[in-house]
Amino acid sequence: MSIEEEISREIGELKDRISELDRKIEEINTKISKNISERDKTHDKMREIREKVKRLKEEKASLMEESRALRREVRELRQKLLNYVIEKRQLKGELKNLRLSMDVNRIKKRLDEIDLYLTSHRVSREEERKLFEEASKLEAMLIDYEKALKIHLSLNELSPQMEEVRRDLEEKRKRLESVTARLGQISMEMEALNNLYDNLKSEADRYHSSYIEAREERDRLEAERILAASRIYELYRLLRGKREELLKKRISEVKAKRKKEAIEKLERGEKLEFEEMKILLEDETLWQPNGGARQS
Repeated sequence: MSIEEEISREIGELKDRISELDRKIEEINTKISKNISERDKTHDKMREIREKVKRLKEEKASLMEESRALRREVRELRQKLLNYVIEKRQLKGELKNLRLSMDVNRIKKRLDEIDLYLTSHRVSREEERKLFEEASKLEAMLIDYEKALKIHLSLNELSPQMEEVRRDLEEKRKRLESVTARLGQISMEMEALNNLYDNLKSEADRYHSSYIEAREERDRLEAERILAASRIYELYRLLRGKREELLKKRISEVKAKRKKEAIEKLERGEKLEFEEMKILLEDETLWQPNGGARQS
């Protein structure tokens, strides 16, 4: 196999390799585009999760503040209701200790009778003493009735106040339960979102790693392609040089042959053609002293 054939064979192999490299590079570029696209989509999902978690954290902070305020209000209302209960119990105890064996109207009537009797009759000291003692007891009973009346009024005032506190306390408790339930729900949602975020991050990292590996492989193939293209260029230069060298050799051989033929014609005294004369004139050695043409 000649050098030209060897060079042509190597050029053909390199072109085939470049075609194969182009195909592989195109496949890798498709893979890179897919990895970038999937990675970016995953990053978008992660960004959405971060926004959701941020909103949930803000809601949680607000609910935590409300929860603290509600717990404080519940404690205060519970204490207030307890104070009302204690006060009501004390009033009922005071009411129970009062001597209320007669109707208040009968007491007043009996006091009027005693006053009238003492002013309209002459009574003995013993009878007067007994009447005064009875009147004192009746007046004490009347005072107890007045106290009982005040206690009843106080109890009547306490009942709606206690009911209002109960309603307010129940309302705060229900709201606190709702807030507590929502806080628990937020915690579960955040845990689920954080787990999903971690999974997506691992997925995005895998896409990115695959992208890096593919890019490095593409760079390696492109570098090999550049080397192959450079080698083809060098081989073409070498082939062109060989062909030019061969052409020059052939031209030289043709000229040598025609020069020999022209010299022979010249030696025979035959007339030379223009091209033959030109070939002889280009060879200066023929026209130097002791040259072949001069010797003829």
